[in-house]
Amino acid sequence: MSGWLWLIIAAVFILVEVTNLALYALFVATGALAAALAAATGGNLAIELAAFGAVTVGGVLVARRPLLAAVEGRRHRPLVSGARGLVGQVGTVVQQVHGPHQPGIVRARGEDWPALSYDDEPHEPGEVVLIVDLESTRVVVTSN
Repeated sequence: MSGWLWLIIAAVFILVEVTNLALYALFVATGALAAALAAATGGNLAIELAAFGAVTVGGVLVARRPLLAAVEGRRHRPLVSGARGLVGQVGTVVQQVHGPHQPGIVRARGEDWPALSYDDEPHEPGEVVLIVDLESTRVVVTSN
């Protein structure tokens, strides 16, 4: 079988994998690439089929479960958005933050937020501060 045919098969299964991400077609594509390599080095059809089968089955049995676990682990991380996503970020004081009971304004991620100080220290305009919490619609900041 021609190495080009194996490459076409690999390309088709890569497209299938990209559309469904089940991590089966990936190993079929890898097996086809191994068969293409065997064809390119002068192997006969039996060697090509053996390479295809061994890499495909071996990949599914050995590598699929750990790869799937890694992909699934990334998908299920909690999404933090909106104001809650500001916690842990830095901002710049725009209007003085006088203390925990006298709000000022901090610019973070391109937006201005009412801000309170975590400690009793005032924060002056231009100071870079760390956002440590939210209190209602106000960010709570401390020195960075």
